[in-house]
Amino acid sequence: MRKLFKIFILGTIILSGSSCKKFLDVNTNPNSPTSATPNLVLPQAIVTSASAMNSYDNFGAWTGGYKANAGGYGGWGTVWTYNFTTGDYAGIFSDTFSGINQLNFVINNTTADGPLKYYNAMARIMKSFLYTKLVDQYGDVPYSDAGKGLNNLSPKYDNYASVYTACFSELNNAIAIMNTAPVTNVTTAVTAAQDPLFGGSATANLVKWKQFANTIKLKMIVRARNVAALSSFVSSSIASLPTTTSDYVNDDVIVQPGYSASTASQFNPRWSTYAWDINGTATGSGLSSLPTPWIVSFYNGTKLSDNVRGTAVYASFGTSVSQSINGNTITFTGPSSNQLGFDTEPVKRSQNGSYWYSGVGRSSRPTGTTANAAADVGGVLKGASMGTVLMLASESYFLQAEASLATVNILPALNASGQTLFENGITASYNYLYKNAANVYFNTTPAATLKDNYKTANATSALVNWPLALSDADKLEAIITQKYIAVNLINSEEGFNEYRRTGYPRISAGSTSATATFASLKSGAPAADKLPTRILYPAVEFQVNSENVPKGVSPYTTKIWYAK
Repeated sequence: MRKLFKIFILGTIILSGSSCKKFLDVNTNPNSPTSATPNLVLPQAIVTSASAMNSYDNFGAWTGGYKANAGGYGGWGTVWTYNFTTGDYAGIFSDTFSGINQLNFVINNTTADGPLKYYNAMARIMKSFLYTKLVDQYGDVPYSDAGKGLNNLSPKYDNYASVYTACFSELNNAIAIMNTAPVTNVTTAVTAAQDPLFGGSATANLVKWKQFANTIKLKMIVRARNVAALSSFVSSSIASLPTTTSDYVNDDVIVQPGYSASTASQFNPRWSTYAWDINGTATGSGLSSLPTPWIVSFYNGTKLSDNVRGTAVYASFGTSVSQSINGNTITFTGPSSNQLGFDTEPVKRSQNGSYWYSGVGRSSRPTGTTANAAADVGGVLKGASMGTVLMLASESYFLQAEASLATVNILPALNASGQTLFENGITASYNYLYKNAANVYFNTTPAATLKDNYKTANATSALVNWPLALSDADKLEAIITQKYIAVNLINSEEGFNEYRRTGYPRISAGSTSATATFASLKSGAPAADKLPTRILYPAVEFQVNSENVPKGVSPYTTKIWYAK
């Protein structure tokens, strides 16, 4: 389990930071490595990339309706008002470039046809994945000048359309490399220890890498399909997409370097953020935030009934809970929840390990160090040794379902499979939530049966039952709503991205009802729905790259490029 972490210690001489400002630090200690090599850096780069997902999810969870303030804490500031500054969510930019810089090192020190070609291809796929995530939050970003270290400390910003086009080309190049047979006694294999994502360059693992690359490509085209500046890119790129569903991701894409509950530095960072530390002490982020009534309404029968996933995601789901707050006793049906911006006491509190640690899989919910080490628990927080999701299988199926719609016409060959793909997405969501930290499904009821039961429990809802969605517009709403539910506190940013792109799930613009909208009660935004459309470039860019960073960007008036 710790083998990868030993490799990472050797690999941490790699750069990190925004604007690709850092550079390779050659260690002069005779007892330490004097240089880095791609086989050392690739696993570190993959894990760094996975760690960056926490910043994305945090932004999406606060802004996209998944998470709100708990009582007993203050200083919420722009989390409430959406008046974002250059200091808000800056980790998205810096954390992503930490991974990109490391991946650039691998790419720059390998070739597409040399002995380390598989390292080169994997790094290209991961770099393109990170860049698409980055462009989806910022638009224009450094690309062609990035990763040059001391040779260029102030890289220019490339237009989002050119970055998307370049990333798509890189994904095609990576697939082509992997499709070329290795040369005996020349091509160096990527070992399982060097690939904490898919397990190395064995044939079966290369298939998974190519599925991942194809799904990233599909997501790019789906997201860009109504963007005028990318219309030619979309029309010319569709032909390179596979038309068989087996060529896309069909299992959760999870980074697992050997996270462990026995050492604090080896905890999964998501667990450390929301659950308990090595000493079994609950952490601040888990205590200071709550799920919103809005997101809970997709489980508790207000919008949809989904006791199985509700129980997996939330502690105390559907049970009676009492809290004593400043002399007031309040009783409610769990989980504890709050509308973002509501601060009139009594405001509900969270609990040890947060309400996102359900303990599902055990007869009673473990806490503290017992929860850290639990190997038989599911949900979104499984244990300190859980892996980090880059992409859920459910997202892949929902992307394919959208692309199969006749009015979308990206994958017309899959049009007859729309219902199957949609339902596969729901099934995959159950499958992930009922996997333990070792990524093993443990529910005695198959995930497909749970999906069927969900359809029955929501027999009149077109958001669950495909045949009731009579038009492609109805089907798109069902697809996006189910994707929004599936990524809850896993890849929450994707839920908010899709809301910005499609307007689903529907909200009542301007409403103050906790289940009609997820907008903050304290937002003074000019937008009708009181929601921002983007975040700002980080302050460090205005300090070290001021001549290139885009100016005049507003969270409200400067829409992100794919927003409606």
